[in-house]
Amino acid sequence: MSPKLLAVLSAGVGLLSLSIPSYSHHATAVLYDLTQEITLSGRVTDFRFVNPHVLIYLDVQGEDGKVVSWMAAMSNLISLRSEGWSKETLEAGDEISVTGAPARRGASSVWVQQVILNGEPLLRGERTG
Repeated sequence: MSPKLLAVLSAGVGLLSLSIPSYSHHATAVLYDLTQEITLSGRVTDFRFVNPHVLIYLDVQGEDGKVVSWMAAMSNLISLRSEGWSKETLEAGDEISVTGAPARRGASSVWVQQVILNGEPLLRGERTG
């Protein structure tokens, strides 16, 4: 095998290996049941406007009166910025409703499709991985 061909093949394999972590990261359907939908209402405890996914943490009071901490995962901040979101969109203490796909295996997590604040929807469309 010529050195030039070996270099080209090595570069190709190297570039291909870089795409694997990117592909594996977007496994929304593995973590969340996208065929189901739940709505939660609660108080924001933390809002992280970061990549790779914006996160909302909220406390939700269950039917038994116990408060459960939930994580609501969203698309990346670049996509949300295009819809007018910023790090000030939500603050600790805000009362919100979140609709989305529940996590598989019973985790207290949801993949967000919509957020309602003060009766107003904050997203124009559904969010996917």
